[in-house]
Amino acid sequence: PSSGQRPAARDAVLGERKPMTMWQMLSMTVLLAGIQFVWTVELGYGTPYLLSLGLSKPLMTLVWMAGPLSGLVIQPVVGRLSDRCRSKMGRRRPFIIGGGAFVVASVVAIAYARELAVLLAQVLRLGETMGDPAGTPNPAYNAFVSRVSIALAVIGFYVLDFSINTSQACARALALDIPPLEQQDMANAYAGRMLNLGSVTGYMVGFLDLRTLVPWKTASQMQALCLIAIIVFMATIVWTCVTVREEPLAPAAVPNSQAANSGSGASASAANGSATTPPPTPPSSSSSSSVMSEWADMARAIWRGVVSLPAPVQRVCNVQFFAWVAWFPFLFFATTWVTEIMARTDNPADPDFIERATRAGSFALFLYSVTSLGCSLLLPLIVKDEDDDSGGRWKVGLRTMWRASLGAMCALLLATYLVEDVRGATVLIIGMAFPWALAMWAPFAMVGEYVAIVSEKSRCEADAEVDVQDEAEEEYIVGSSPRMVSSRLAAVAAAAETRGDSIGSTVRAFDDDEDRSTVRSSLFALNGDTARTLHENETRTQTSAEDRLEGGAILGIHNMYVVLPQFVINAVSSLVFAWLGAHQQGGHSGGTNSIRTVEFMAVQSLVGLFAKERSTEAVGFVLRIGGCSALVAAALTVFLYDRQRMRAYVDRQA
Repeated sequence: PSSGQRPAARDAVLGERKPMTMWQMLSMTVLLAGIQFVWTVELGYGTPYLLSLGLSKPLMTLVWMAGPLSGLVIQPVVGRLSDRCRSKMGRRRPFIIGGGAFVVASVVAIAYARELAVLLAQVLRLGETMGDPAGTPNPAYNAFVSRVSIALAVIGFYVLDFSINTSQACARALALDIPPLEQQDMANAYAGRMLNLGSVTGYMVGFLDLRTLVPWKTASQMQALCLIAIIVFMATIVWTCVTVREEPLAPAAVPNSQAANSGSGASASAANGSATTPPPTPPSSSSSSSVMSEWADMARAIWRGVVSLPAPVQRVCNVQFFAWVAWFPFLFFATTWVTEIMARTDNPADPDFIERATRAGSFALFLYSVTSLGCSLLLPLIVKDEDDDSGGRWKVGLRTMWRASLGAMCALLLATYLVEDVRGATVLIIGMAFPWALAMWAPFAMVGEYVAIVSEKSRCEADAEVDVQDEAEEEYIVGSSPRMVSSRLAAVAAAAETRGDSIGSTVRAFDDDEDRSTVRSSLFALNGDTARTLHENETRTQTSAEDRLEGGAILGIHNMYVVLPQFVINAVSSLVFAWLGAHQQGGHSGGTNSIRTVEFMAVQSLVGLFAKERSTEAVGFVLRIGGCSALVAAALTVFLYDRQRMRAYVDRQA
């Protein structure tokens, strides 16, 4: 081999990240806009649609559990799997496309649940009528269509949540994989912009009467909205997958136990003076047990990642946990809170009151979404790069900006106690756009900085290793006898032992298989202590590679800290609403209200307020609990790592 030649596979994995243009960042993150559009359709219009199919309010909680469950389970698993995907399309693209296919299928099942139920009834030859001359409706037919349509819609929502989390996890991971360190802040700012753009577009399209605007015939507003969501989602997937260049993962970069075992066997043979390759290990008698073992290994790896998360990422996750304890009450109950405020000045007994209050809350959230988009466009302009000392005095660091946004969030949520009318409530909701813009940007940028620093460190170490291998190549003379090779490699092996290199890294300096076999034999012909040390170093290197967390797995674990607060605030809110709405239960439980959603309990507490039986505002009280949690999150930002401390941490861990 010629001097200076580098392993191509390693360069493909650890190559230097190139600066991205604005167009490339837009293409990389536009998929998030399509994903958020679908989320907006589900979260904004899913509940009324399910109620129209006949699903009871108390059982609605079984549907909306799909969101937190999918986020808690799917994102860490998909992150881990995609980190090690060897597809020629890249690591993330196969999961984006696969998840997208299930998203489209589930949205179609949701939109046409009743039509599919009717079609199934016709296949089973269930008559719509009893067949008599009077055309008496067939109760069995109606019951069948109702049950099947509800079942299809509920299954569709579960599949949608799990599949869209798959696409979203990998779409977010692209922003960690591709941009260089100095562009991590800007790349994640673009991601936040796309998320806000998807929300604004989803709310705006939902306000329109789509049945009169779309060129195709639809039976309902929900059907038209779902079909538009499919078009937007597929367009953004094609845009990102076609325009974004993602490096395939080289096989050598993925830990492979079978290869490791094979290498060990070959080494043992060489040590015994045998040049023959050991027989391959027979395949497992049970493929299912092998699959279960792989999943068990992955679960253990994720658990190890959770309990030993790198300190810079762990501190971001700590802030995220308390921040999202504050965010979920606002996201769940903002419209209900507007209704609560409106009840102070309007007559709750008016038949149109609930509709007017809901419209006022929806309009406030629309203005909030538009303002969030504006903030996500403007705020990056006043955030300075930590590695650039030439920034103006009017610019602030991203961590400082995030701390300020959480402080503002605390003040706004605590200020709900002072709001007296709908106008004040609307202004407060719009004010939440500032912290929301940072929530969609800052934590992901900080996680991305850590991943980029680790990638940069790994690339530098790989370059240094290649330089050492180049020096070893210069000592190698083609055609030398094993005795000559052995004598020349004695010094190289001693240096490798001192550095902690593995046998594999030393042997990889030689490209030809025959040369490698000779070199490996010569290395094991050295004294036993040196050979044993080199073999232990090789095993330790493989174990370290298997345990190392990469971008997808880190994002998945980070998302667990975002999802877990939803369970916490659900429990807290349930206690508050149960206490303030206890009088509505009349001292007994059971019937259709024995299983109740948090939203249903919030409405129950509102009824008590309308009846003037309790003066305490239940939803406002929960929002102020969130304000206290935001204060804790703001305090925890003091302990976040900046880039300099991140680099020092990575150097210490190397």
